[in-house]
Amino acid sequence: MILKLRQGCVTDLPAIYRGEESYIRCWEPDHEAAWRSQLERHLTLWVENLDRLTVAVMRGQFAGYMLWAAEHRCAELCTIHVRPDFRRLGVGKALLDAYLRDAARQGFKHCRLSVRPDNPAKLMYLTAGFSCTGTGRHEYLTYERRA
Repeated sequence: MILKLRQGCVTDLPAIYRGEESYIRCWEPDHEAAWRSQLERHLTLWVENLDRLTVAVMRGQFAGYMLWAAEHRCAELCTIHVRPDFRRLGVGKALLDAYLRDAARQGFKHCRLSVRPDNPAKLMYLTAGFSCTGTGRHEYLTYERRA
């Protein structure tokens, strides 16, 4: 299967919303009300970083996305999501690689992300050169990588 990555655009925001909502409902149902109460903040983050949104397309279908933001002198991965029917096909790795390339191209030497302790993507982050540096907000593990 051919995977294509493209720059995200405003018309992708409904799919981003659905992806983030499905994550919350599946992995953090107790936080859904709080997530919804912060929806305007999430939307602002997505729109302000639209130039840092990458969308994955396979078989002509929206397969996943990645969004990162500049946080001081750090490139912070805000979200990476692959639709369940496209998992284990290299989509997540391609999106992670795009994040690292984009951050480096924009001059960032420090990349960071946070992940639930039970998230199977941790191995992908370690393989990509990230190191676990501790626990942050909501007991998420913080991973960092320097170029």
